[in-house]
Amino acid sequence: MKNWIKIDQPTIDEVNSLQMDLKIPHFICSLLLQRDVNSLDKAKFFFRPELDSLYDPYLMKDMEKAIVRINNASSEKIMILGDYDVDGTTSTSMLYTYFSHRNYDLIYYIPDRYKEGYGVSLESIDYAKDNKISLIITVDCGIKAVNQVEYANSNGIDIIICDHHLPDTKVPKAYAVLNPKQSDCTYPFKDLCGCGIAYKLITAHNLKSENKLNIRSLLDFVALATVSDMMPLIDENRVMVFHGLKEINNNPRLGLRNFLKLNNNKVDESNISFNIGPRINAAGRMKNGKIIVDLLVEEDPNKAMSLSNEVEFLNSKRRATEKDVFENVVEKIDHSKYSNIIYGQNWSTGVLGIVASRVIEKSYKPTIIITDFDQELLTGSVRSVFGFNVYDALVKCEKYLYQFGGHKYAAGVKIEKSKLNLFSEHFEKTVKETVDGNMFERKHKYDIEVSFSDLSIENVKIISRMSPFGLENRRPVFRTNNCHFSNDLKFIGKESQIVKSIICDSSGSCVPFISFNYKDKIKSLNSGFDILYTADINRYSGKEEIEITLREIGAK
Repeated sequence: MKNWIKIDQPTIDEVNSLQMDLKIPHFICSLLLQRDVNSLDKAKFFFRPELDSLYDPYLMKDMEKAIVRINNASSEKIMILGDYDVDGTTSTSMLYTYFSHRNYDLIYYIPDRYKEGYGVSLESIDYAKDNKISLIITVDCGIKAVNQVEYANSNGIDIIICDHHLPDTKVPKAYAVLNPKQSDCTYPFKDLCGCGIAYKLITAHNLKSENKLNIRSLLDFVALATVSDMMPLIDENRVMVFHGLKEINNNPRLGLRNFLKLNNNKVDESNISFNIGPRINAAGRMKNGKIIVDLLVEEDPNKAMSLSNEVEFLNSKRRATEKDVFENVVEKIDHSKYSNIIYGQNWSTGVLGIVASRVIEKSYKPTIIITDFDQELLTGSVRSVFGFNVYDALVKCEKYLYQFGGHKYAAGVKIEKSKLNLFSEHFEKTVKETVDGNMFERKHKYDIEVSFSDLSIENVKIISRMSPFGLENRRPVFRTNNCHFSNDLKFIGKESQIVKSIICDSSGSCVPFISFNYKDKIKSLNSGFDILYTADINRYSGKEEIEITLREIGAK
């Protein structure tokens, strides 16, 4: 299988050396070395990351200024302004929770996705002015709000920006700007999400306060945001998510408990990605993200239940809307092009990003899904594929764009209707030139080849402790060759699309497997096929057994 790529392997000497220190199987040592864990000390920290390893928040540019301004605002009214996605709403909830315990006079504001769009709007500044706000703290937005900050300044309102998006050459003249991606910020870790930066602000404030609060309890917010925003799970992110997941499991916040009932087992990063995160996002997509902040700061169980039920309804509505838009989009895909730029009238802007991600699964190339924003403008969500920096591509097309912002793999755009065709042509040309005229081909990376006999319960438990998994700390993917099914196949799920049975390798070792995507292919196989997969412990009905999840199947 030419598109199955084996990750670079450590040398035998490196593996033997680490194995002598750790006394664990060689193949697990290889997995650790691939993640730069090459000593006993590094292994101890990798498996038990400590919070005292987090960097001094005062290393971040403008942190001192921000804390001084907040301390001087004890008799002022402060507004926390956050984006409407998971990162923005959890950041807002976290800052509101912390500073409420410090007895600050606070309100929070989440922009309306449909009336105001992303980020700091002029309407939000007017709202602050009408409510006699003298200090605004933005979270997960603000780094491009040059005009809005100028407008706030002219009205006597100071702004502290907490944002992780890439700055333009011109940075807003805010009172303080907390963003490690600023070229003159020497903070050691550049890949915090907005909530991670807000947590550093809280940490800095707590350090200089006489009565210290238990801010560890706020790391559940950071875990939700970091995982949902697909930030790399290395360095500080991995430490905070590791401890944030502990908070979610050991002392779940009232506003989250209804969501957690849907999980039978311990909550991990995948539960956030596929269960909790989408529910939080649904509110901002289908109504207003403010309901999520209301829920996450609520302390009355009955009110929390009512809010949670409303979020569940919005999530069901989101799924139905997403299905309709996706089906419309698929009909418009042009497979001869190097990018997908697909426009449709009156699609819900709240589901464009999810649909773009799903389209990439079907047509593996940079994708932009666009619909109407108002009479003059279109709005679009941009998603990319591995190895292609879509933000750089947008920079090359910026003369055709009204507004844009985002990351390497995800962005948002606004386009004047009259310029859509020009933008589409230029973006397609940019993509084609960047990849030298070659169509994108999905690559499937795997860590190591193993026999099923290597996958003992003890070994898989060690592997599971390499979590939390995500970008730059992927869940280990294994390869095993010459496999065959030993039992009849079972088809389960609403549409009988999920396949379960027993699979064996060439040595006769067998394990249970589950497959979510390959029903038709599996039905056509007999024996002698290769697989890529991940391995987990299935604890259903109180019993522990190995279960592998098929990621790819290659027939001979």
